[in-house]
Amino acid sequence: MRVLAVLALLLGLTTPATASPGWVAAWGSAMQTPVSSDVSGTSYTVRNVVRLTAGGSTVRVRLSNVFSSGDLTVGKVSVAPAGTGAALGTQARRVTFRGRESVVVPRGGEVLSDPVALRTVADSSVAVSIWASSAPAVATYHRSALSTNYVAQGDHARDLDGAAFTQKVSSWYYLSEVAVTSPVRGSVVALGDSITDGSGSTGGAHRRWTDVLASRTALGVVNSGISGNQFLRDDTYGVSGISRTPRDVLARSGVRTLIVLEGINDIKAKPDATFEELRDGYLRVISLAHSHGVRVLGGTITPMGGYANYTDAREAVRSAVNSWIRSSGAFDGVVDFDAAVRDPARPTWLREEFARPDRLHLTDAGYSAMGQAVDVSLL
Repeated sequence: MRVLAVLALLLGLTTPATASPGWVAAWGSAMQTPVSSDVSGTSYTVRNVVRLTAGGSTVRVRLSNVFSSGDLTVGKVSVAPAGTGAALGTQARRVTFRGRESVVVPRGGEVLSDPVALRTVADSSVAVSIWASSAPAVATYHRSALSTNYVAQGDHARDLDGAAFTQKVSSWYYLSEVAVTSPVRGSVVALGDSITDGSGSTGGAHRRWTDVLASRTALGVVNSGISGNQFLRDDTYGVSGISRTPRDVLARSGVRTLIVLEGINDIKAKPDATFEELRDGYLRVISLAHSHGVRVLGGTITPMGGYANYTDAREAVRSAVNSWIRSSGAFDGVVDFDAAVRDPARPTWLREEFARPDRLHLTDAGYSAMGQAVDVSLL
């Protein structure tokens, strides 16, 4: 469907929001409070390998230091098509910040690079190599990349081969967005928890529900899920979904639509969230998004029957939230994830073939059903 959508755009059968290419987030990840870190030292290069959901003629990257213990001094950054393992597919392109190679990213801040001429296509991977010439003791990252990234000691940002990158890591460090100039009509951002983050899906295979959605639309798709994230409250996994909406959703390049799938961690947390608290939280995010011209689709919360701390009281809250999402009219549209994956014979449970052993997270088949449940005409 992605190929047909792009072809239609090129043939003029659809109309882009702007007459000329604009910036579109082709990849993004939500930074989070570090629980643990695989990187150490004061000078190292992280080679983040990321898969783009849209292509274009120019790229730019956003570096993040929002949760580090101190300022980050970046000596060099490069971007290039990814090769095999830690190797690059072509010579690395130099990335600058207001014309300079080096930049200081203050603690709690982010910086956006200058444009880099690099032609990219959807469903391809690029490597963004960041030399932290003076790294903070605690690094900002996204913990669950579900892909392999690489670390080398010292400056290896432009190495074509991967020989120096002897350490493999399963997180993305300091990189929160890759945007492209593209004629596509903008980007879709998914705000969520581990079910959006893809927990339980096959690592390296791009089987999150957002990956499935990206294959069905020509828009850029950004996954802003964080495993363990609560919608209403900060916790050890990061700030709340509500609090991080401005940075992880509204600051994304070209964002036009938000899909919200949050609440299950609040329902099963201590103290349990109530229906009223979650409803009011959704209304806050809807109001904030609308004030920035962003549409909001509400995702119904998937089943938790059989999960370790399932209770009838928690199920009653989930059911009430889902009924409100479907019927309130508060959202610009609804994605009924619950209906797509529940067991018809036991609707408080996931279908057997969709359930991981914990009965909360989903298999690749379950995430595929979720990605197929999104009506792309609502985007």
